[in-house]
Amino acid sequence: MKFLDKMERKIGKYAIPRLPLIMTGCFIVGYIFRYFFETVYVYLTLDPAYMVENNQWWRLITWIFTVPFELNDTLSMLLTPICLYFYYYIGTSLERLWGKFAFNLYVFSEIILTDLAVVIVYLITKTPNLAFIYLPTTRYMLLSMFLAMAVVFKDQVVLFAFVVPMKMKWLAVVDAAFMLYEFINYPFLYWRVVIITCCVTFGIFWLIYHNRNGMTHDQKRRARRFKQAVREGRVDREHSEVMSRSADGKVITMRPSTKGPIHQCTICGRTERDNQDLEFRYCSKCAGNHEYCSDHIFSHVHIEESEE
Repeated sequence: MKFLDKMERKIGKYAIPRLPLIMTGCFIVGYIFRYFFETVYVYLTLDPAYMVENNQWWRLITWIFTVPFELNDTLSMLLTPICLYFYYYIGTSLERLWGKFAFNLYVFSEIILTDLAVVIVYLITKTPNLAFIYLPTTRYMLLSMFLAMAVVFKDQVVLFAFVVPMKMKWLAVVDAAFMLYEFINYPFLYWRVVIITCCVTFGIFWLIYHNRNGMTHDQKRRARRFKQAVREGRVDREHSEVMSRSADGKVITMRPSTKGPIHQCTICGRTERDNQDLEFRYCSKCAGNHEYCSDHIFSHVHIEESEE
């Protein structure tokens, strides 16, 4: 959308880099408060009654420090670090695909919509949040990110319960069924409000970004520059390279000009001639120059040794 492209051009430089790492750090701090300083932790939670009646508006932000998973037993203590790492991986994957501006927009939109929904529902119903300490607000933020990841990388295979290989799209179905179960069976009003907000945020961003093919504003600008160079025939015959000029007049080498396809995925073998909307990238972790399409850039097995 042109509006979002304009926003990215104007305020994209203010986007917070490595936001998934910062979020994980906030959750770790939350666990420290939850189980060692609970008297402080209760002032961090998203409780609309305290916000409206006692002017404790800092709760609109500090709920990001609440825990996504309770540590009720030994099994949950063992699985929680693994889950946090898994969601950190999801966040970094989305940040690479969308760009840091779009990922920032996704996270902060979730925060703002959740805040508005909870406050508005309280002003209408005057119903106190009876389970505010256990309200898993951050967990549903993570589940919203997982839904986005599952749609983008629907055919990527992960190990469900660390044993059963399953495609992301089917895990998303399980995730959606779990949220539906909680929405129907849990009696807490604000629990349902947070679930609805999670789904609304995911739905809005899916409508906006599902056709963007993971291209940031800078990538789209370079793609337009390359296509224009090809149309205008600015080709260096001796070196068979397409040339372009930057704003200061410096000559930039952009792409080799060949009769065959320019890009080819190492995994599936598709080229830009098979689908003009495919995005191709090189993997910095693979030995040698190996290029992958957008469907396999994050799901392939890294090549450790260069192929002869």
